[in-house]
Formats: sequence, C-alpha cells, structure tokens
Amino acid sequence: MAAQAKAYYDDRAGTRKLLSVPADPKVVVGLAEHYSNAALGDITVKKQGAAAVFDFGEWASEVASKANPDGTVSLYTTAPGLDGIEFVVGKDGAKHTLTLRDGQHVYVMLEN
Repeated sequence: MAAQAKAYYDDRAGTRKLLSVPADPKVVVGLAEHYSNAALGDITVKKQGAAAVFDFGEWASEVASKANPDGTVSLYTTAPGLDGIEFVVGKDGAKHTLTLRDGQHVYVMLEN
C-alpha cells in the first residue's frame, strides 16, 4: 500500500512540473464559452485576466495547461480537492471540444 501511495504522489508531482499556471493564453483564447455533454452536463468557461476558469455549476476551478507529446493540449483543474481532472482540447469539425477520459469511458464535451 505504501508503495502504491508513493507512486501515486510521485506521478502527481511529475505532472505538476509540466503544467502552466495560468493556462497558456494561446489555448485560452481558442476556448468556446460553453460546452456540454448529455451524461456530464455543462461547463461555462470564464476568462478572468490571464486565467481560465471552468464553471461546472456546483463548483468551479481555474485550469492549468500542459502540452502533450502527441501535439494535443490538456487543461487540468487546479481547485483543492478536485485538482487533476484532465480535459484534452480538440475540435469536431467546426466545433470546439473538451475530452475527458476515465478508466473505461470517453466523454466529449461539445461546444454549444
């Protein structure tokens, strides 16, 4: 158990070193104002100065950005207790997307 906990926290620390806070302005400017997914609900993107905040209705979090090796960009929530939720920025035709993956599911939040 101790080894698993250490591996978990080491991984989180490694990821944090790769994050840009506030999120990269080039990424933030390209975000839509609203995204939705039938299973997950809605996200409103609020741009507050240099920061981007994802507002989920019940809670909100500033996001940090990370450039991925495959050329994509991820945005991570930074709110205490809810940090580390990853959204991959993308497009589906002309619409912006945010993709959230958990162990077995892929959720695409579509611009609306």
